[in-house]
Amino acid sequence: MKRRNFYVSAAALAILAVLFYLSKPEELAAVLAAVTVHELGHIIALWLLGLHIKGFRAEAKGFCIDYYGYTGALGHAVAAAAGPAAGFVYAYAASKYGAELNNSTLCLSAGTSLILSAFNLLPAMPLDGGRIFSQIAYAIWGDRRGGQICKIVSLFTALCLLAAGIWCMVNEKGAALLVASIWLLFYQEERPGIVKRREIL
Repeated sequence: MKRRNFYVSAAALAILAVLFYLSKPEELAAVLAAVTVHELGHIIALWLLGLHIKGFRAEAKGFCIDYYGYTGALGHAVAAAAGPAAGFVYAYAASKYGAELNNSTLCLSAGTSLILSAFNLLPAMPLDGGRIFSQIAYAIWGDRRGGQICKIVSLFTALCLLAAGIWCMVNEKGAALLVASIWLLFYQEERPGIVKRREIL
């Protein structure tokens, strides 16, 4: 059996501690379920594609899966898309059964999964959507030009999200979008793409 490494950064521990302190148990359970399903989608896709998982990393930029093995650009794009896809399926199921069972935690988890999946499909690094777009760009324009296009699209997406976040703040609609956009701008990567970095958020 191959040994798999698991690494948790100090920043990730600090974020988890803050979330644990500020959130109610049912809220934590709802978020944990949504995130778990998302990552399981990636893991199952990697396994079906014949790729091998080397380890897991929990960092301030999110949960990352280090893997190795060969598959084409389409395979890497599919692996990246599998997380949001699993999240959408889970959101539908959790919403349906949450309503039938009158379970508020399941309903909250459904909403969390829906938002997480939709956000992750944005064409910006280090999100899954950015990795999907990077594989398409590399396949069409090659590594150099494709990488440049990815950087431009990723930065433009993050800036648009920042503008939307500022608008929400000014109109007293909450700071969540602003915080998400700042996080996205902070973690823009120089070399996007699953093939290059061999990791999935």
